[in-house]
Amino acid sequence: MSARGYFFVFTFFSFLIASAAFGQVAGHNVNMVSGTQWPTGDPFLQRQNEPSMAVSSRNPLHLFAGANDYRTVDLPGILDGEPTGDAWLGIFKSFDGGQTWISNLIPGYPQDQSQTGLASPIKGMQAGADATVRQGTNGMFYYSGLGFMRGTYQSKVFVARYIDDNNNEGGDTIRYIGTAVVDSSTGHHFIDKPSLTVDIPRAGAGTCSIPGTAATSTAPAIPVQTFAAGNIYIAYTNFVGQTGSTNTQLEFTRSTDCGATWAGPHMLSQTLRTNQGATLAVDSVYTTRRFYGFYGFTSPGRRQRPSHI
Repeated sequence: MSARGYFFVFTFFSFLIASAAFGQVAGHNVNMVSGTQWPTGDPFLQRQNEPSMAVSSRNPLHLFAGANDYRTVDLPGILDGEPTGDAWLGIFKSFDGGQTWISNLIPGYPQDQSQTGLASPIKGMQAGADATVRQGTNGMFYYSGLGFMRGTYQSKVFVARYIDDNNNEGGDTIRYIGTAVVDSSTGHHFIDKPSLTVDIPRAGAGTCSIPGTAATSTAPAIPVQTFAAGNIYIAYTNFVGQTGSTNTQLEFTRSTDCGATWAGPHMLSQTLRTNQGATLAVDSVYTTRRFYGFYGFTSPGRRQRPSHI
């Protein structure tokens, strides 16, 4: 090989190394909550934490996120005479790759008097927490969370569905479809900490039908959308026994129609006194492989090692 050839090879590999080392550059931090008008803003500068985010499968610049959101705490005129409000679950949308954001709350929060909020099956819950957001095919987003009443064992694990219509450049194209309750407790046990994952449509998959919308002054009409359904899997912790008990079971269930309905739960584990912290994953190659990870404890504060898969 000539000296010129050696120089070319050296230069080429130097370029590859430099690209690998410097290809990813973090940008500046962007506040995902802005504005002073409640509830689309946070005039009391409250906190948001434990975020979860996904990228639209129809447009990679469209981002959708969820988090515990405390903008509902410091509100005047709280219902039922309570001195303060309680936390809920926020939604956050970006349509320019995260440079700017708009935000709001999952419908059904205590102060929500909209038609959509009053129709939500989690309306009446005092607080919300534990957001997990995952994207599906055809612009779908799935948002799991927990609605609950403090001081009691009443709680609901739910999945809210959104879709990115991707039909209005510069506008908000991620719309709310509805919320379905996966499981609920009326006070004899407490369900907690849902974890969600979404599969692609496989052979023999069912069909999803997403309702359309009428045309408005700012957006065209959206027809009914029909496409193949990828299964959605969710696992959560079920605290059983008397109030304050740490005895738990891990429950698991799925939806085969894009989150509209859910099968009855199946128990994953009851071998140890306490089982919690489920994490789910789907094998993208082998269609029958599903992975469930969780912690097991033999007694409070003592984790059984290794964690279970």
